[in-house]
Amino acid sequence: MKTIGSKGFITTVAVVLVVAGSLWYRRYQWDEVAYPRMVTHSSGMTDDIIRWRMSHGKTPVPPNWDTNPPPPYGTNPPSQRNTNQVLQNLGFRQGVKELSEAEKVEMTNLFVTKLKPAAEKWASVYGDRVPFSLADLTMDRFAERFGRDSEIYHSYTFVMGDITLGIVEQKGDTAVRYLASKQGLKTMETMPSSGAAPDVSMPVTPTQVLALAQADAGQQFPPNLVQLIPSAESGSLAGGAIVNVGSQVKNAMGIPISKTSGGFHYVFAKDGTLAYYQRTR
Repeated sequence: MKTIGSKGFITTVAVVLVVAGSLWYRRYQWDEVAYPRMVTHSSGMTDDIIRWRMSHGKTPVPPNWDTNPPPPYGTNPPSQRNTNQVLQNLGFRQGVKELSEAEKVEMTNLFVTKLKPAAEKWASVYGDRVPFSLADLTMDRFAERFGRDSEIYHSYTFVMGDITLGIVEQKGDTAVRYLASKQGLKTMETMPSSGAAPDVSMPVTPTQVLALAQADAGQQFPPNLVQLIPSAESGSLAGGAIVNVGSQVKNAMGIPISKTSGGFHYVFAKDGTLAYYQRTR
């Protein structure tokens, strides 16, 4: 009877250990997804995880361990919000057909006094790199607006054939924040079908891009915060350039290397015109 009892006790302990180990590993999996860890933290739980991964033929750390380490287990700190981030509660989206007659009059006055002048100022910086004629930017091209009920942010979208243009009012400033060529982006995302060597030439230089960004933003950017990549390296947009200036520039580890709070993302077509533009501040 004692032998049977001892075996039963041993079996129970073994089951408990297996279940506990399984739960610990499951929790590790959950936390690995919820809170990616940095490799530089190498004590306690992180050491155990690294040893476990290596003993199971895995890399010491998963690829996504490139952010801050997790808080202690059992805590759920509130997420930090960038003060420059656009709030989500912006009222509702209104298409041009949804505007009342009074709102159309209001929009027309706003277009004449603020939106068109902002577009003209922006176009004066980029000159012949602008892929549309300012004469085509009229209220007839207005498509929709966002943030009608917001006190801090309003966005207005215009569509001129292949081009979508976004103008934003925020914190008293009105400026072009977005431009996209539908065909340009489609070409960039399409893989080349021919076996010919890609055209990795670029229509702009770092010096030219830096001058454009600084004139647009009204601030200086260090030369090391300019990155150019031939667009043909990742799609069919031959002879173009994918460019980042400012806070979007990252090092080889994917970590932002700029202390600036804003920047630009450009895609230039082979002829030097903008296929894509985004201002982050």
